Amino acid sequence: MGKDTVIIVTPIAPRAVKRARLAARKYGDLNGLCIGLLDNNKPNADRFLEFAGELLRERYPNLRLIPKRKMTRTGADGLRELAEDCDVVVNAFGD
Repeated sequence: MGKDTVIIVTPIAPRAVKRARLAARKYGDLNGLCIGLLDNNKPNADRFLEFAGELLRERYPNLRLIPKRKMTRTGADGLRELAEDCDVVVNAFGD
């Protein structure tokens, strides 16, 4: 190579694309179902779940929402009740 040659090396690897299938859905429609909104007591998790609940209610007007705040990291904090009462539970981790 001559004096005027510049070699450029990039540390960026080629982008890998992975395709995955969604898990099978138990319910075709959420209307009429009970959805639990489980907040892990991290900052902004409650705000995210409130927003998600509003979006769900707009799309599925006959939805019943049960918000629940988990107060400890290890305790069950009413998780059994959510599991028994709700068809689906959305768990949020915020920060």
